[in-house]
Amino acid sequence: MIKNYFRIAWRNLKRSRFFAAVNIAGLAFGMAVCMFILCWVLDEYSVDKFQSNGKNIYRLQVNVDWGGVRTMGVTPVVLGDELKNNFPEITANVKVRVTNANRLFKKGQQYSLENNYIFATSNFLEEMDFPVVAGDKHTALTAPNAIVLTESFAKKYYGTTDLVGKIINIDKNKALQVAAIVKDVPAASSIQFDFILPFALTLQEDTWLMRPGSYSVLNYMVVKEGTDISRLTAKMQQHYATLSPDKKNEIWLQPFRDIYLHEKYENGKVAGGRIEYVRLFFITALIVLAIAGINFMNLSTAQASKRAREVGVRKSMGASRLSLMLQFTGEAILMCAVAAVTAAVAVYLLMPAFNNFTGKHITFTLPVTGKYLLLLLVVIVVTGLLAGSYPAFVLSRFLPVKVLKGDLSSGGGASLFRKNLVVLQFVLSFIFITGSVVIYNQMQYIYHRNLGMDKENVMYVSLDEGFAANQDVIEQSLAQLPQVKSFTYNSFLPLSVGGSSADLSWEGKPDKLVVNTAPQVVGYDYVSTMGMAMKEGRDFSRDFASDSGAYVINETAARVMGMTHPVGKQISFWKGKGTVIGVVKDYHFASMRENISPMVMMLEPKQNGYLMLRLSKGDVPAQVAAVEKIFNRLNPGYPMDYHFLDETFDSIYRSETMLRKLAQVFAVVAVLISCLGLFGLSVFTAEQRRKEIGIRKILGASVMNVTGLLSKQFLALVLTGILLATPISWYMMNNWLSGFAYHTDLSAWIFVIAGILAILIALATVSFQSVKAALANPVNSLKAE
Repeated sequence: MIKNYFRIAWRNLKRSRFFAAVNIAGLAFGMAVCMFILCWVLDEYSVDKFQSNGKNIYRLQVNVDWGGVRTMGVTPVVLGDELKNNFPEITANVKVRVTNANRLFKKGQQYSLENNYIFATSNFLEEMDFPVVAGDKHTALTAPNAIVLTESFAKKYYGTTDLVGKIINIDKNKALQVAAIVKDVPAASSIQFDFILPFALTLQEDTWLMRPGSYSVLNYMVVKEGTDISRLTAKMQQHYATLSPDKKNEIWLQPFRDIYLHEKYENGKVAGGRIEYVRLFFITALIVLAIAGINFMNLSTAQASKRAREVGVRKSMGASRLSLMLQFTGEAILMCAVAAVTAAVAVYLLMPAFNNFTGKHITFTLPVTGKYLLLLLVVIVVTGLLAGSYPAFVLSRFLPVKVLKGDLSSGGGASLFRKNLVVLQFVLSFIFITGSVVIYNQMQYIYHRNLGMDKENVMYVSLDEGFAANQDVIEQSLAQLPQVKSFTYNSFLPLSVGGSSADLSWEGKPDKLVVNTAPQVVGYDYVSTMGMAMKEGRDFSRDFASDSGAYVINETAARVMGMTHPVGKQISFWKGKGTVIGVVKDYHFASMRENISPMVMMLEPKQNGYLMLRLSKGDVPAQVAAVEKIFNRLNPGYPMDYHFLDETFDSIYRSETMLRKLAQVFAVVAVLISCLGLFGLSVFTAEQRRKEIGIRKILGASVMNVTGLLSKQFLALVLTGILLATPISWYMMNNWLSGFAYHTDLSAWIFVIAGILAILIALATVSFQSVKAALANPVNSLKAE
């Protein structure tokens, strides 16, 4: 019997090639998009899940009250040891420090800079699953002169992994002994590195790390199996309060496996993170699949009359309704299987492009392929059952007495259901269209908003230890370059000031007021070089020796301190008590999701992290080459590590940019699938009304009359979908925009234009078939009468 069902299903597919092609194409298109998104979602969820003891590893978090609660994942070095020594539930404290500082490696005669590394305590390889292929994981990170390399990094620089016990030199004169070789770090790891340096080494290089108030280290706490984390956290907080009775800070533990997806905090609690995008994309995948499924249901129920006599004959021969429903559901699953295989092949072939687009590294290895094949099977069965259930219900309910007498109508209920499905399709499509427009407008707003500084033609160089010895002569040479208009220094890049301090004080400040202030250590001519504007006073200048102890603040800092004219007034910050010599107009030094906070600039021309160069407009490669020539001559052996500020700006909004591109893709996909179904229905409607059209033409109806007759019912459905979708899309996009402190307005014209676009697309879709039906010779449609 099953074999017979498949034979009948295959015959029906061959008999209705056009509708089968439309159905399979729509399903395959929707399934392919759904599979891509689900692959991305599964990959996101897989991050850090490979850690076998991950469920017992937690990261120590601290909520600090600096004019508002701020949650930090970096905590003091000494705090991890303190908690480990006082709570037996904690079996290990693994310390990790991540820095952006470059390390110099030599390959042949060529020097290269590397910054993908971590400092870690000796128990890191014991508690974390990074397999050691050579060396001893228990002792590899014990000595301060040790180094652990990944396999690919070892081969890259030394051509072999047989290096354990050998001495290598980094930073020209630092001799380290290779203690172990580990397998390459999986892409599904939130901790990424090419090599590991002992934590003891960073304590030697930066002695300030041992200060109790130094928040700079990731403290991972490994607890015993079955530990009550809530109870442990409460005890830890009580103990912490005795260590810092004058502070309102709170400490807590966040599961290691959750951090990657939940690293957004509000008021000291987890409030989202990448999980928001994961959920959004998962819902999007379901919506796209639903649109494709609606197409299938629409076209299948529309063709019910063509299968009516078959149903009548089968029922007359004794077939039960259940057997008919099983047959038609089986046909639906068969079509879904054909569509799914087509989609899977497309996904496999296009996955490299998808990885490039999203920055992922999804591969179809044997274990991974098994997981995705299971996902494919689930998609086939679920889609087949959901999309095939209603058509099977409609087809199996035909009464044999009626259909064998020629009454082939499927009833008004089926027609109404199809119309509702078309409306639902365009509700979802309209939401995608408006969403893509709003996201595009917001990104345009971000890119074209006045930042308060000029990010164009600004190159920055990460400074190394060799620069300080040659700083004066390098500055003299740069000053003579016509390609360099000006240069300065800073501790943080002006678009991503990462520091925060509660040390700002002034005369009359309330005792309990804490102001979260961004510190920026800069060089001379910083404001002018960065294209900022002074509201009052002046920039740091070589003409004033007293500037070494002075401050420049931004408008927000002046406003918070209640100073209308702060120039000349005294404030206290990192350099002690000093005079405010200038007020720079507010500029965006963080994401536009955040309000501009108070900032204090201090002068330190000899100790900074970045050299900022404003270049003249022109041949960028030639300008870079001119600067690089100076560095190679005066700072030999240290490659110039340079970037451009506008590229850094782009990287800040990488997630939003990807969302904008994906939203546009989803909008196009949703519209295409909806139009595919609309086109199929228009073909079917024209075929059903063929004789009516012939009679109308004989009675004098024009081509325009017939075209309007066939088109208006579809346009009415599309318009209904638009009206229903408008408040939904407005609510959704208004909620998304509220996540930005600075955002574009949600104007009515967005919905008007999106509506007009949807109507034009629908009109173009149905008009072709409507005009074709209107131009048909009525003799051909009526000759059988």
